[in-house]
Amino acid sequence: MFKGLLKMSMLKIISENKATGYDIIKKVNQLTGEKPSTGSVYPLLKSMVNKGWIVGRAVDGKTIYEISDSGKKVVQAHGSMKDYYTQKISGSISLANDTFNDLHVALINDTILVNPVINEVSSLLAHGVAPERINLVLSKSLAALQKLE
Repeated sequence: MFKGLLKMSMLKIISENKATGYDIIKKVNQLTGEKPSTGSVYPLLKSMVNKGWIVGRAVDGKTIYEISDSGKKVVQAHGSMKDYYTQKISGSISLANDTFNDLHVALINDTILVNPVINEVSSLLAHGVAPERINLVLSKSLAALQKLE
């Protein structure tokens, strides 16, 4: 799973219920079928605490994380942009398919080109990059792809 996507998934999980790191690992595994490693989850939790998105409290030898007001704003901003960027990325795949015939099969199956784009957009949003700046880059990329015909 992509680091940016994992981070936002973890934040979303914490926004719905207080959770321990172990609870988060189980929930991500349940939702995706992939079990993230503790080496992925705990550094991300620490970075979210450092950013002020979540707060950790020690209870009975476990750290229970809950979302902060700042974290709620991040979840809200990310959620409102998800559909928009999904459409943008899907449009780019359709354009590539129209341009290169069956390339979409390679893109979807191999994900060599698509996954880095999705990962980077997710990471940028998670790090507070203005959606307008991301949109500008995606629009320029789409225009450049359209000129390839």
